[in-house]
Amino acid sequence: MTIVKTLPLVGLLLGGGAISFAAESDGGKQMYLQYCGSCHGKDGKGDGVVSRDLKVRVPDLTLLARKNKGVYPLDAVMATIDGRRTVRAHGDRNMPVWGEIFYRETEGKKYPELTTLLKAKIIAEYVATLQKK
Repeated sequence: MTIVKTLPLVGLLLGGGAISFAAESDGGKQMYLQYCGSCHGKDGKGDGVVSRDLKVRVPDLTLLARKNKGVYPLDAVMATIDGRRTVRAHGDRNMPVWGEIFYRETEGKKYPELTTLLKAKIIAEYVATLQKK
């Protein structure tokens, strides 16, 4: 498939639709628990089993919208997950660059870059469901 034919599909998937459903289903929760839960905890409060052994305090993900004037920063969360954005609290990148890991998991398959972005979006949209009101 050429890039011209692929772009509308990418827009559809990244724009909502299929991914929003995945984030709300068990898929988003399972991916969050697999990749993020050991540090951020099952409820996103920064109290995962590994958190007490880390050099830095693990952020409470349930406060992201509150700290951003009530707006959940989806793009920033995705970029933090996939490694396009570093967080000062993480120092010299104590958080794994999940984008590299997602890419390696799909290497040799079609569209590893797209799969990497989609995984980051599914997890970020699940984290949105953890926000305190």
